Amino acid sequence: MSLSALEEHVLAFYLANGAEALKMDPRFWPYGELVLIVEDKIQFATRSFGFKVGRAGPNAARAFLDLMIERGGFSTARNDYGSTMHQYQAPGYEDSVRELQRVNRICVKANAAGPEYWEKAFAELTS
Repeated sequence: MSLSALEEHVLAFYLANGAEALKMDPRFWPYGELVLIVEDKIQFATRSFGFKVGRAGPNAARAFLDLMIERGGFSTARNDYGSTMHQYQAPGYEDSVRELQRVNRICVKANAAGPEYWEKAFAELTS
């Protein structure tokens, strides 16, 4: 999935500020429901940056979930009806978030620049 610069920053902000706090019931979830859950978490985390930043949440949520599924943060299974379902995997999820925080170029840049980085970056990206 190709993300805009704003969506990449929203994804990185969520990785750096909230993704590690996600804990879920280890039942199987449909992908669309997981998108809505993560999108809500992202919009809540970025609410102080304004409406334009919040609108980048849906694509950032999908990209985040795709990364977590790919890296083992969620397992994948097919149910009896042929639908794909995903189950939260705490150790894989936590390890994946920590690794992505360490290697995501925007997270690395934000860590070096300090807490004012996000305000400035979102202001530039939404002006």
